[in-house]
Amino acid sequence: MGINVNRLRVKTLLLVSVITSLSVSFGGNRVLNDLTISEIHFGEMVSLIGKNGAGKSTVLKQMTKLIRFDPHLITLAGKPLVLDEIGYVPQDHRITASISVVELLITTMHVGSSSLFTKADSAEKALVLLYSIGIIHLANKICTELSGGESQMVGLAQAVINKPKVLILDEPTSALDMSNQLKLLEYVKAYTRQYSAYVLMVVHDLNLAIQYSDKVAALHDGRLFTYGEPAHIIDEQLIKDLFSVKSRIIQLDDYPVVVVRS
Repeated sequence: MGINVNRLRVKTLLLVSVITSLSVSFGGNRVLNDLTISEIHFGEMVSLIGKNGAGKSTVLKQMTKLIRFDPHLITLAGKPLVLDEIGYVPQDHRITASISVVELLITTMHVGSSSLFTKADSAEKALVLLYSIGIIHLANKICTELSGGESQMVGLAQAVINKPKVLILDEPTSALDMSNQLKLLEYVKAYTRQYSAYVLMVVHDLNLAIQYSDKVAALHDGRLFTYGEPAHIIDEQLIKDLFSVKSRIIQLDDYPVVVVRS
């Protein structure tokens, strides 16, 4: 099955990152059609929403592939974006290494290093990170024994351990219970602000997208349907257009809440 990436540009002008003209075909089937997402500012969380097959995960996967195979197409602050500057958590994240979680993080800290010695305070840094995310109890657990939700939380720790400038998260809350969904997204939000990072993530729960995203990119049939602040663009008509679902928007405190209607 062939993959045709017509073109992709991800560039930064001052503090604004832009994705322009992304087209992708699988075996002659156009998945993304001239997709453009503009004005992704540093320190912002941007969520991709849309029905299954709209092209959300394809955007993230193609960005990571092009960084490996055609890095000059993706730049940050005028320089090619390299893998070391990206933290990536794919769908259904699983860790196959039979080592403890803290050993995994120490190993990740030293990827690409030619030294036989670990960096100073590596174990301490790993433990501090696990504590910050709220999963210190997993420190000594063997990675192959982690549940799906635990693996997803550890995957986030692995993605941010080297403090990347860009986080790409593909359905990061899909295997998590309500408590851990909030825990993960609160940490990502704090990380984004602290390190002035760019975050691009796929989210299916519209209420989570509204609460935690600075911007939302709604995709429909491989194209950008609309883009903007979630409280401004997510309404009953958008939900009907994207998902063919009736809904009602209720204002609760500072956030609109989506309620599905029969």
